[in-house]
Amino acid sequence: MMMNVVVYAVLMVQLLAWTSSAVVVSSGKCIESERQALLSLKRGFNVMYDDWLSSWGDGEQQKECCNWEGVNCSNHTGHVVMLDLHANDAVVVYLESISPSLGELHHLKYLDLSGNQFTHTPSIPPFIGSLTFLAHLDLSFSSFGGNIPPQLGNLLFLEYLDLEGNYFSQQIPSQFSNLSHLVYLDLSFNALVGEFPLQLTNMSSLTYLDLSLNYFNGTLPPQLGNLLSLEHLDLSRNAFTGTIPSQFNYLSRLQYLDPYPYSYLWDITMSLSSDLQWLSELSTMRYLSLPWVNLSGASNWQQQVSSLSHLQYLDLNGCNLVDSVLTSSLASPSNFSTSLSYVDISNNSLRDASFIFPWLMNSTGSLVTLRMNDNGLTGTIPETLGDKLSSLEELNLANNELKGQIPLSLFHSCNLAYLDLSNNNLTGEFHEYIREYSRCAHKPLRFLDLGWNEITGILPEISHLSSLEELRLGNNRLSGTIHEGIGQLSNLTELSLGNNFLKGLISEAHFSRLSNLGTLDLSHNALAFNVSVDWIPPFNLTDIYLASCKLGPNFPTWLHTQTRIDNLDISCAGISSTVPNWFWEPLPRMMYLNISHNCFRGKFEGPILPAPDIFLFLSIDLSFNLFEGPIPAFLSTASQTFLSNNSFSIANPLLCANSTKYMTFMDLSNNDLRGELSDCWRGFESLVVLDLSNNQFYGDMPKSLGSLRNIKSIHLGGNNFSGEIPSSLNNCTQLQVFDVAGNKLSGTIPSWIGDNIPKLLVLSLHSNNFHGNIPLSMCNLDELRVLDLSLNILSGSIPKCISNLSAMATQANSNATITHDYHYEYANMYRTSTALREVSGVYNDSASLTWKGKMSKYGSTLGLLRSIDFSSNRLTGEIPTEMMTLIGLVSLNLSRNFFSGHIPPTIGQLKSIDFLDLSRNHLSGRIPSQLAQIDRLSVLDLSYNDLSGEIPLGTQLQTRDASAYAGNPKLCGAPLNNTCPIHGHQIREHVADGDDEQLVSEGFYIAMAVGFVMAFWGVSFSLILKKSWRYAYFKLLSDVYDKLYVFTAIKVAKFKRFRSQI
Repeated sequence: MMMNVVVYAVLMVQLLAWTSSAVVVSSGKCIESERQALLSLKRGFNVMYDDWLSSWGDGEQQKECCNWEGVNCSNHTGHVVMLDLHANDAVVVYLESISPSLGELHHLKYLDLSGNQFTHTPSIPPFIGSLTFLAHLDLSFSSFGGNIPPQLGNLLFLEYLDLEGNYFSQQIPSQFSNLSHLVYLDLSFNALVGEFPLQLTNMSSLTYLDLSLNYFNGTLPPQLGNLLSLEHLDLSRNAFTGTIPSQFNYLSRLQYLDPYPYSYLWDITMSLSSDLQWLSELSTMRYLSLPWVNLSGASNWQQQVSSLSHLQYLDLNGCNLVDSVLTSSLASPSNFSTSLSYVDISNNSLRDASFIFPWLMNSTGSLVTLRMNDNGLTGTIPETLGDKLSSLEELNLANNELKGQIPLSLFHSCNLAYLDLSNNNLTGEFHEYIREYSRCAHKPLRFLDLGWNEITGILPEISHLSSLEELRLGNNRLSGTIHEGIGQLSNLTELSLGNNFLKGLISEAHFSRLSNLGTLDLSHNALAFNVSVDWIPPFNLTDIYLASCKLGPNFPTWLHTQTRIDNLDISCAGISSTVPNWFWEPLPRMMYLNISHNCFRGKFEGPILPAPDIFLFLSIDLSFNLFEGPIPAFLSTASQTFLSNNSFSIANPLLCANSTKYMTFMDLSNNDLRGELSDCWRGFESLVVLDLSNNQFYGDMPKSLGSLRNIKSIHLGGNNFSGEIPSSLNNCTQLQVFDVAGNKLSGTIPSWIGDNIPKLLVLSLHSNNFHGNIPLSMCNLDELRVLDLSLNILSGSIPKCISNLSAMATQANSNATITHDYHYEYANMYRTSTALREVSGVYNDSASLTWKGKMSKYGSTLGLLRSIDFSSNRLTGEIPTEMMTLIGLVSLNLSRNFFSGHIPPTIGQLKSIDFLDLSRNHLSGRIPSQLAQIDRLSVLDLSYNDLSGEIPLGTQLQTRDASAYAGNPKLCGAPLNNTCPIHGHQIREHVADGDDEQLVSEGFYIAMAVGFVMAFWGVSFSLILKKSWRYAYFKLLSDVYDKLYVFTAIKVAKFKRFRSQI
């Protein structure tokens, strides 16, 4: 924080005046009563360090108290006027209490007890308010708490008050309104509450006010504009809301402003007024910090900022700035401060890089720090950016959508120490950047992050980048080998090269001088470690990511030397051995362990670790190995346990442990677990995903599963569970995926599934023994995307309300995956800090579904599926036309039932359908021609029904294999061998809708005969009864006859003449 120059000047003049008068009187003796008061004060301190205040005493050489450490006296009166006992920064001094004898120093003007820890004085002693001549009081960082005593309001001459860094709560005393001479007030870093204290707005001499890091709330009062002398105002990290008052424009001397709200903790942001004219009046502003203040309605913000010609620091991080606002308020670059050194406009919605870069490049050339990360910027980085902003030491453009080449000019800047361009779409050759930067005589680059881009080229020799501390190049397209010179970067703390195309051997030389390395990520490259069995690395890593690197076949013994591991991933490492017992020892300190997709084998013999009461580690993945035997109980302390695809046979030690309250994900699928599933689920209060599929569990599903109130995904398919689905599961109202397929469950489908679980996305009950009707409540699942009830004994008809499944009635526009968020706090007793740690993340769900006749597991595309499968049941009735409104369906399987009637003509509305199976039913009538209009249909099966007529024209239907129409003897046309009769074509040409099978029927001929008779006798009787009509009719016939005769005679004559000429 910048201290105001004027404040310093005033205080220094004051201090010089006091010290110049604080000379011992000529007699050389201080006032005895004050000397005794000081000694009493020292006794109250009960100093724990012998050398602190050692000059204070009763010895013959210590009589003169004005010569004591921290004491100054007036050279006129001999009274003690200054007491400076602030703690040394190097040593924390613990004192017991402040003796009331301090109140006897009536002439004291300066008191500084800051930094001392008063262990027996819970609050500021009220008697300090009796030191009426006090002008300077500093009790900062002294461990005082409780209320600020109102007696401080008696210090009418007080000019400096610093109570920062204590534990004060409640509100500021109203008596502070008496402190009219106060110039400096710091109440920051406490726990003060209430609205902005209006008593402070009467301090007309105040130049420095810091209320940051408290719990003040409410709006900022317009009376703040009364503080005309104010130069430094820090209101940050409180809970103020509303707008910054327009009266701020009266604060013409203001140089420092920071009202940063607690947006991260309480999601509170301050909405600034749309007109920031108050800012244009603050011409002396040097430090402007408005992070997470809502500026979306301030259309002229840039114009006002550009008018601050002395501005040095600008922080508009997270202010909802958008391009339209920026463009509409474009100001002349010439007005911008030439001394601006810090700009942070990150976490906004600035999109147009072609505007924002020129604005900054043309405005100032003195920038040292530029942060524009997390904006979604599009376009390219200007080629001359590094040349224009040659003073840059930090550039952060991460998490945008920038593309094109990274300009070489960035590496011309020899002052650059921090460069983060990660998570964009940038290209370029990495070795060219290193070649350009190598031309700098001084190379201060400490942080380089180009990860998550499209950068190519090789990784050159970089040992000359001796200042480099963090190198992040992961998730690019780098190729070639890693040069051994990288091992000379002795300051390197992080090396992240994962997810590239690097290859070759990694030897001990690659790490020879990396003693400070804490993070190593070489994962997902074609690298092989070639180190000796007894190699002792020079580092002690906390994060190791070596997935898909070849470490095996033997277990890497050098991991035994790494005693600080937090995260370890050696999955897919080609290791085929047992896990040594020492490997499990660091588990209590770990956050993430992944040794999956290897060939680890063996059993966990006995309890490897005691199961503690405090959460140990976060996530462990042992899946796709050869572990067998019981699952060890110590895994119950994990949050995420992935043990699938092993040969574990007993789960009870894990399921019935007493320390499962933090577990959020449990995947034990595809093991050899057997027996009845224990009814031990009440302790899993945080469980979000449970996957026990494809094991050998049998018996009833445990009723205690209903206690999983936070569960979102249950997979119990592929077991031998029997009985009914327990009704207690209706308590699992957050459930999104429910898969119990492939068991022996019976009974009816519970109606509470549709009534109580409204968020269900995937419901798979196939391959069981459910009977009865499909419950009408199933239509309440308006978020359902996958419904599989196949291979049961269901009867009745499909409910017409099935059209209420609205998630299937729209084209899929959701995420490709079904994800589950998790968030919790935990403490770890093995770590040095006992503070709670916050953990959050996302789990990508999967489900096994029948697709095109084959059971497949879907994960990354599960969220895009829209599928209904009612096949292999005993359903009857017609296929409801309402089902054809589910236009988002990708798969519909109604085969092997007893459906009758026609195929609904509106089936052509299912434009997204890829798989349609209506085979082996009793459907009749013609195939709707609309089926030929579905161009995405790749699998169609209408076989073994009673369909008739010609297969409609179109490549979608006539180019399929004939087996799609087999078992329908009345069907004809391609691709079948039996051709349709000729009259079938005539009928098809005259019938608009070819779906009516019996258009020319017996009733049709009867209607024609009746119509002919009625028309004939109607005309005849009219001619007989109406004479005028009769004359007109016969005249018409005569005229027609004459015209026909003449026409015929002319044609015959012409023809004869033509013949005679031949």
